[in-house]
Amino acid sequence: MKSKKNKMTNKERDNQINYLFKSLYELSQELRMVRSLFENYLIWNKDVEKFTEYLKKEEEKRKSETGQKEQTTGSGTSEADSKPSEKL
Repeated sequence: MKSKKNKMTNKERDNQINYLFKSLYELSQELRMVRSLFENYLIWNKDVEKFTEYLKKEEEKRKSETGQKEQTTGSGTSEADSKPSEKL
């Protein structure tokens, strides 16, 4: 008995790729709708400035956290060597 090859034809491959592109397009449309809905909610609720300030604070917090992680992990020195010297 011969085993059947599971090779996909070009037409089947093209159909699957087209299906993926359509799905991706629909997903992007849904994302735009949710974003628009969220923006309209913020405007309606008059929380735009509060939300903007919150986002800025969160971004600064993330930057400071990543900066601290990079300094401690990327320096290549041990913790004892990276502490400032008291002798100076």
